[in-house]
Amino acid sequence: MIAVAVVVLLVCVLFFGLRRRLRQLPLPYYEGRHVVITGCDTGFGHMLAKELDARGLSVFAGCLTNNGEEELKKSCSRKLRTFPLDVSDPDSIKKALLYIKAQLPDDTGIWALVNNAGIAGSVGPVDWLTRRDYEVVMSVNLYGMIDMTNACLPLLRKEKGRVVNMTSICGRITLAPTPYCASKYAAEAYSDCLRRDLYKEGISVHIIEPGYFATNMTNPDNLVLLLQEAYNRCEPEVKEYYGKGFVEQAADKGKTFLSAVTNSNPGQVVDAYLSAVCSRYPAHRYVVGLSAQVFYRILWNLPEIISDFILCSKRPVPENFRKS
Repeated sequence: MIAVAVVVLLVCVLFFGLRRRLRQLPLPYYEGRHVVITGCDTGFGHMLAKELDARGLSVFAGCLTNNGEEELKKSCSRKLRTFPLDVSDPDSIKKALLYIKAQLPDDTGIWALVNNAGIAGSVGPVDWLTRRDYEVVMSVNLYGMIDMTNACLPLLRKEKGRVVNMTSICGRITLAPTPYCASKYAAEAYSDCLRRDLYKEGISVHIIEPGYFATNMTNPDNLVLLLQEAYNRCEPEVKEYYGKGFVEQAADKGKTFLSAVTNSNPGQVVDAYLSAVCSRYPAHRYVVGLSAQVFYRILWNLPEIISDFILCSKRPVPENFRKS
């Protein structure tokens, strides 16, 4: 039995070592490969666009604002092209596709589409939020991803390229606002379906699942503002049930949580993106960040009775619930 265990252990070590080595192998060349990235105004998309440009790839960077376009151009080569893009607007996507096609050489497609654009959306308990709150987040985090992918598929087919989708650890376990988590669970399911639909066509699909990283989305001050905004919109009876004290407690606990888990090195996410775009044998999924790889991985494998207890033990309760 000991001999069998040793053999199994050696096989596992060799397998994971070989897999890691293969994922480190770069593509044979970068020149002439075209990459489309959404959400490049700031954050991960902005950083990725600059890094791919520095490596010699031809980058099409979609930005929501004119300022985002100008800031990116300042730090990149002339080969990088920016264009206005609101992924929640189908007309904006159509215009973007026309621009990309016009800039590509004849009979050339794109090597990779990086669906990076995303928003956090509204914050608060489920009965503070409306259908519109969900629609706004879904329009970017899910429908924008779907519409961009459908638009770019003919170009991806020409190169047998890759789709790289940004989801989140919150697509595995609910740790954030409900609309955001719902959109990320949906994006995970969409990405799995897409990967299998395109399996025989030679187009691969890769998912980036970061934990909490220091971006505008995880800014504690933004959390407080969004929480107060959602509370202010509530019906009077809902406000009375929760009370102002609940808002203060939820804000304090949210800020404490973010301070404890937020990773200050967004370069780790960019490295995962680079592997998905530039590796010869990229992974299907990239779980990024120590907290995501260890703590959250354990949580999503625990029975719900245990994970619920852990995640809910510090949550505030409505003031009138305590009175009842």
